[in-house]
This record gives sequence, C-alpha cells and structure tokens, in this order.
Amino acid sequence: MELLAEYRITKALPRMTPVHPLTRSVRTERGVYVCGDHRDTSSIQGALVSGRRAAAATAEELGVSSARD
Repeated sequence: MELLAEYRITKALPRMTPVHPLTRSVRTERGVYVCGDHRDTSSIQGALVSGRRAAAATAEELGVSSARD
C-alpha cells in the first residue's frame, strides 16, 4: 500500500483543557438542538455521540420513539 498524500490540519479539534466538561447539553432551548465534538469529547467519536444524543432528544421532544427503542 502506497501513501498518496498527507494533510496536517492544525487546530482541527476543540481544546480539552483541564476541567473540560466531557458532555454538554445538546438542547439550547425548546426546539433548538446542536451537536458536534464541542458537545462531547473533542474527537470524531464525540461528534458522532453528540449527534445521536441530539437525535434522541429531538425524538423525545416530538414524542417519537427513537431508533434505540
């Protein structure tokens, strides 16, 4: 396998300084939800997890059964 290209992206993820909350609410106000790595751990995994949390919270507010049920 041959490496075709490499791109270094500085400051691609939010900083996780000491006392960094591992999760933040995905609901900012009624009917408004946000997701991203700034709502969970600063990583791709954190972005995916916060997306799932935002979807579940939205479904709950709408009274819809979430995919996890």
